[in-house]
Amino acid sequence: MIKSLIENYKELTVVGVFAIMMAWYLWHQTRRQSKREDKQDEERAKRQEKRDEEQKEEREFYRNLVTNDMNELHKDNVKNADLNNKSIALLKGIGDNQNKLCKLIESVDRRINGQKK
Repeated sequence: MIKSLIENYKELTVVGVFAIMMAWYLWHQTRRQSKREDKQDEERAKRQEKRDEEQKEEREFYRNLVTNDMNELHKDNVKNADLNNKSIALLKGIGDNQNKLCKLIESVDRRINGQKK
């Protein structure tokens, strides 16, 4: 059968075999390309997940850093406010004591110099 096909339809048979081989080749290449693309998609997805995880960790680090810094600033501000209140109380006490001391010095000066109130 093949012999008679080749003898009678030489050119047609060659073209038919060539067409079948080309169809198989295209089908085979398409399958390989599809597998390569699937593999690349998987690798890309893995890289994306890794990058997303790194970005998430980085964002959490900076958020914690800012939060901790803000907490420390708040604590420092509270300490400063307490110290300022104590300083104001001490300055007020010093002012009162200075006024008393000035009055005492004036009265001692008057007595020494013979002046009376």
